Amino acid sequence: MQRSEMVEGKREKEVLPLDVVINILKRVPVKSLMRFKCVSKEWLKLLERNPFFTKQQLEYSTGNNALLLLQRVHRQPQPDPFSTCLIGPHHHHLIDESHLSDIVSPAAKILASCNGLLCLRHTTALSILNPATRQIRQVPIENLSAFNYVGFGFSPLADDYKIVRISMCIFAPDNQVVVLDNVRVERVEVYSLASGFWKEIDAAKLQPLCIVSSSVAITGSIFWLATKTSDSDTDSEFVVSFDIGRDLFTLVNGPPFQHSSSHPYSNNVLAVHNDKLAMFRHYIVGAFESCWFDLWVLEDLHGDYNNNTCDGVGGSWVKMYSVGPFSRIVYPLSLWGDEIVCREELSGQENDFRGVETLLALFNPLTKELKNLPAHRDEFFYVPFTYSQSLVPVPNLLQH
Repeated sequence: MQRSEMVEGKREKEVLPLDVVINILKRVPVKSLMRFKCVSKEWLKLLERNPFFTKQQLEYSTGNNALLLLQRVHRQPQPDPFSTCLIGPHHHHLIDESHLSDIVSPAAKILASCNGLLCLRHTTALSILNPATRQIRQVPIENLSAFNYVGFGFSPLADDYKIVRISMCIFAPDNQVVVLDNVRVERVEVYSLASGFWKEIDAAKLQPLCIVSSSVAITGSIFWLATKTSDSDTDSEFVVSFDIGRDLFTLVNGPPFQHSSSHPYSNNVLAVHNDKLAMFRHYIVGAFESCWFDLWVLEDLHGDYNNNTCDGVGGSWVKMYSVGPFSRIVYPLSLWGDEIVCREELSGQENDFRGVETLLALFNPLTKELKNLPAHRDEFFYVPFTYSQSLVPVPNLLQH
C-alpha cells in the first residue's frame, strides 16, 4: 500500500459521524457558525440548507442560551440609529449590538421576537430580521397606520411563520376627541412567510372589541389584551387568542381581578411563562405611593373557535405568586426565565414624564432580590424581548 493511500485511509477514519458534528456545532455561537461555512462544502450545506441542524441549533439556543434583548428608545424625539443590546443568560453582562444600524432604519421598532427572528415596524412598513445572520426582508404591506396592531409567531402544525394585522376603526365624529370607547376592530389580515401572500380572515367576534396591548406569542398562538365597553362602570376584559396554524380566533376571560378603593389604579401585562400565556395584574396603592402585582398563568386554553359572538370562554388561570408591596413604583414588563424584567421609577415631578428617572431591573420572586441591569437609565427607555440566536432563514418575501 502506498503512503498516500495510507494517509487517506487514516483521514477517513478520523472523520466524525454527522450526529456528533451536529451535537458539537449546535453549541457554537451563530457568529462563529457563519464563519464556519468556509470550512468545506459539506459544512456549508449543513449550516445553510439542513433544516434538521437549524432546528437542533434553535432548540439548544432556546433552552440554554436565551438572551434578554433590549431595544433602546431615546427619551428625546431624535433620529438616533437603530440600537439594541443583549444581556447574557448567566452573568447578566451587557453585550452591545451596534452592527445592525447599517441595515435597519433609525425609525424601526421591534414588535415581536420568535425563534431568532424579529418583526420590525418602520413607521408605515414591516420587515423580518435575523440579527445573528443579518438577513432582513421587507414585508409587502399597504396602508399600515397607527391603528394597526401587529402580531408575529410560528406554528409547528403549519410549519410557517405568520404576521397578523388587526386594523382598528374610529367610530366617532371628526370633531370629537378620540377615546378607547370609540375605537373598535374593523378587519384582520394574515401574512404567511411560506406563501408570501396576505389574506383577510373572519374577525366578526373581534369587531366589538378594542385591542389595548402589544402581542405576545407562544408556540402556535399569538395573544393580545382587549376590552369591550359595557353599560356598567367597568369594561369587560378579554384575552384574544389567535391559532396560527388554523387562522382562527377565540376569546378567553382574564384571571380574577381585585377591586379595592385602596388601589384604584391597575395595569395588566401579558407575558410568557414556560411556554404558557401569563398575565401580570399590577396594582398601584394610593396616590402612587407603592405597588404590588400578581402573576397568573393560563394552564389550559379550551376555546370555542366556532362561536362568533363576543363572549369569552373559561380558562384555567392559576396564580403563581404575589409580589410586593414595594416602597416605590415598580412596573413588571416581561418574564426572562424565572425572573421578572421591571422598570423602577425613582424620582420625578408629577405629570412630568420627561423628569421621571427610571432604571431597568430584574426581580427574583423566590429570593426577593431586585438587581439593576446594566443600562443607561438617563438616556433611553428599554423595551425587553426574550431572544435566542438562530440560523432560521428569512425567505425572499417580495419575490413570491
